[in-house]
Amino acid sequence: MKSSLASGYALLIVIWSTTALAIKWGVSGIPFTLALMVRFDLAAMLGLLLLLWRKQSLPLDRAHCRAYAIAGIATALSMLCSFWAAQFIASGLIAVLFGLAPLATGLFAARWLDSPLRRAEWLAILLSLSGLAIIFSQHLNLSPAGLPGMAVLLLGMTLQSGAAVLLKRYASTQSALSVNAGALLVCAGLSTAFWLISSAPLPAALPGRALGALIYLASIGSVLAFSLYYWLIRECRPISVALISLITPASSLWLGHWLNHETVQWHELAGTALIMLGLGLQILQSRR
Repeated sequence: MKSSLASGYALLIVIWSTTALAIKWGVSGIPFTLALMVRFDLAAMLGLLLLLWRKQSLPLDRAHCRAYAIAGIATALSMLCSFWAAQFIASGLIAVLFGLAPLATGLFAARWLDSPLRRAEWLAILLSLSGLAIIFSQHLNLSPAGLPGMAVLLLGMTLQSGAAVLLKRYASTQSALSVNAGALLVCAGLSTAFWLISSAPLPAALPGRALGALIYLASIGSVLAFSLYYWLIRECRPISVALISLITPASSLWLGHWLNHETVQWHELAGTALIMLGLGLQILQSRR
C-alpha cells in the first residue's frame, strides 16, 4: 500500500472511531431525524464551500449525477437505518453486524466488478470478524423486539456496501471532492424529507454538546471523512476499504480505555489481536 493511501486509510480509521460517540452526543435531547438533517444540511454547505476553495466545479452531466445519486441515497438511507436500529440493538451487536460489510462488499464486487474475493481476503475477513465478535461477546444479546432493528441494520449495511462497489464501477475517474459534495446535497434533501415526514418538533434551542457534535459530524465526519472514503474507493479494491468497518469498533473501544482509563479485559486484547492479524493479511495481499 502506497504511503499516501496508508495515511488516508489511517486518518479515516481515526475519524470513524470517534463518529459513534459524536452521533450519540448529536442526538441527545433532539429527534434523530432532526439531527440527521442538521448534519447533512451543514455538511452540504461545507462541501460546496470546499469545492469553491479548491476551485473545482460540481459537474452535472449524467455520469456525475449518477455517482451523486448512488452515494447520497445509500448514505442517507444507511444512516437512517443505523440511527433507528440503535434504539433496539446493543452497540456491540451493531458493531458486529456492520462487520459483515467486507463480506457483502466482496460478494457485490464479485458480481458487478468480476473481482472475486481472494483466499487471503476471505481469511482476513473471518479473522477480523471473529476478533470483533470476541471483543463484544458480552454485548451480543438480542431480544425478540430487536429482530426488526437487526433486519433494518443489515439493510443499511448492505446498501452502503453495494454503493461502494457501484462507485468503483461508475465513478473511478471522478474527483472525490465533487462526488462527496454532490452526494451530500442528495443526503441533505433526503434527510430534510425524513424530518418532515417524521413530524419531529423543533426544539427551542439545540443543546450545546449536541450542536458541537453535529458540527463535528458535518465537517470532519462527512466532508473530510467521506471525501477520503470516496478517494480510497477510487484508488483501492472496495474490499480493502470495507475492512475499516472491522477496525473502527475496536479502535473506538481502545480510545475509551485510553481517555477514560478503563480496564482492559483479556477478550478485548485477544479480539484486537485477531483484527490486526486480519488487517495485516489484507495489507500483505494488497502489495502483491
